[in-house]
Amino acid sequence: MEEGKVDTPKKKVISHKVLVTLMSVLILFLVVITIALSPVFVLKHVKVSGNYYISEEEVCRISGVNMGENLFQLKIDDIMQTMVKDIRIERAIVRRAFPSTLEIQVVERVPLAMIKCDYGFLELGRGGVILDAHRTLTDIPVPIISGVSVSSLFVGDTVENANINAVLNFLDKLHHETTGNISEINIADTDNVTIYMRGPVQLKLGNLDSIDSKQQITESVNKEIKQAKYPIDYIDARFDGSYSIKFKE
Repeated sequence: MEEGKVDTPKKKVISHKVLVTLMSVLILFLVVITIALSPVFVLKHVKVSGNYYISEEEVCRISGVNMGENLFQLKIDDIMQTMVKDIRIERAIVRRAFPSTLEIQVVERVPLAMIKCDYGFLELGRGGVILDAHRTLTDIPVPIISGVSVSSLFVGDTVENANINAVLNFLDKLHHETTGNISEINIADTDNVTIYMRGPVQLKLGNLDSIDSKQQITESVNKEIKQAKYPIDYIDARFDGSYSIKFKE
């Protein structure tokens, strides 16, 4: 280096191409933000599917979403996690459907029966899990298990009663249409279990220990009742593999 000369740092010059790229990215970012916050993407509709026992309004309440929220700001994973905390919901799938709809698909835990408790009635699912509680009988199309009651149990608890669980296992194996035609199962006398079909028709099943083997007979009886040309008084299926019909006189 020559004496008297001082090196000066070279200035970095941003090329026109880089500047245009940066400006384009910034403009694109602003456009995306503007669109995302636009009133066009405000939640106006919630489409619910998969629900049978839980009402559409109740599903929306469980989800915690509110009309008017921005669709982009909804945390989908959080909504799904919130929904499965409700004992009645086994799985939930939530999707955005632009521009203004949220789709919620649920898989419900199926209620199998109602049973009397010390403060009303309990809704029971597989394994005796209590799905819901009611002060009075509701219009849920499941049978009531009578002749037995429980106490000091609440939603989320499990009924530890072998007789009740035997009935629940039996109901779980029946077709949905058949269980829908059963209004009551009385197990007050475990040697003489009686099903009351809607109609009403009594179906005498016999000993509770053999109820699991009476699934096919119950399905057949349900069809028999529908096809009967004369009013049926009761059907006796206490003997394995067969049943007899007593018509009203």
